Amino acid sequence: MTEKKFYILIVDDEKDNLELLERTLRREYHILKAANGAEGLKMLEKNQVDLIITDQRMPNMTGIEMLAETIEKYPDVIRIVLTGYTDVDDLIDAINQGHVYRYITKPWEPRELKITVKRALESYQLHLENKRLLEDLIRSEKLATVGQLAGSIAHEIKNQLVGIMFAELIQEKYPDDPEIQSYIRYILDAYHHILNMVDEIRDFARQRKEDLETELTSIESIIDNAIDLCNMDKNLKFAQIIKKFDQDISIHLHREKIKQVLLNLLKNAVHAIDPDSGKIHIGLAREKSKVVLSVSDNGCGIPIENLNKIWEPFFTTKDEHGTGLGLDICRKIIEEHKGTITVKSEVKSGTTFTIYLPILFLDNY
Repeated sequence: MTEKKFYILIVDDEKDNLELLERTLRREYHILKAANGAEGLKMLEKNQVDLIITDQRMPNMTGIEMLAETIEKYPDVIRIVLTGYTDVDDLIDAINQGHVYRYITKPWEPRELKITVKRALESYQLHLENKRLLEDLIRSEKLATVGQLAGSIAHEIKNQLVGIMFAELIQEKYPDDPEIQSYIRYILDAYHHILNMVDEIRDFARQRKEDLETELTSIESIIDNAIDLCNMDKNLKFAQIIKKFDQDISIHLHREKIKQVLLNLLKNAVHAIDPDSGKIHIGLAREKSKVVLSVSDNGCGIPIENLNKIWEPFFTTKDEHGTGLGLDICRKIIEEHKGTITVKSEVKSGTTFTIYLPILFLDNY
């Protein structure tokens, strides 16, 4: 297994110092450079950084001031300060303000710097591993709680949904009224979709995988159905949805589960866009032996530090409006279909989720 090569951001307003630091560390690490604090903060927005080394005395923004700006958005990053300070009290205050791992006095020795960086990154790895173990424990406890509640909630929801089945009687009574028939189809589609979602959450809580039952299905019809359901939701219907299909494609899949994925992605896109100028693009194309389905928006985008977290169960940025289960369930559904789902995003520009589904994967079942 290849050892991870860490990313280090070096910030110094003196070009010679930047180049010397880069030469000292570039063999063991990926190096990013910035000439001042503002430039360093911009680099952090675009790159995943493990450790920051900054000079303290820089114009406009000191190293500690820059590091203080990183604490909330990048709490796990290790911070090292290069300083010529001789006043111990001022230095301690600066370290407390910037959550600094260690300071190195100038002029620094290459060997001392390398040892400090190595130990800092070892501490960083240990911190991340402890954090992961704690999150796994919390996740397990949450799943146990969800598992206890899911059965009774599912039973109660199903009991309450029984009344919806009277819609079938209305459907039979007015067979020649196209408007009634259309509304009844929406109601029954929603009924079956809710039942599938309840079963999905219950299975998720139990960490149980069911055999995937599939049928040859038009993907365009699933997309249209998902859009229709969005249009029936007063909180979603304002969105401008633009479809771009090379062709309709039919493959074997579980219709309700793929529709659930699309609905989740569409709802996320709607929440990200501006109600007046927001647009959502749905793409469908075939690339060799794969179907490529994409959902793009021109919304607020996802910060780089959250891109990996969005797939974690219970992670949400919607406060009380989200459970944090949606994208994790989406990924599991796509993986059940032997496919993959990826995300690309840029803050203030938008987000694109892309689903790749193999066309012939069921031939091996």
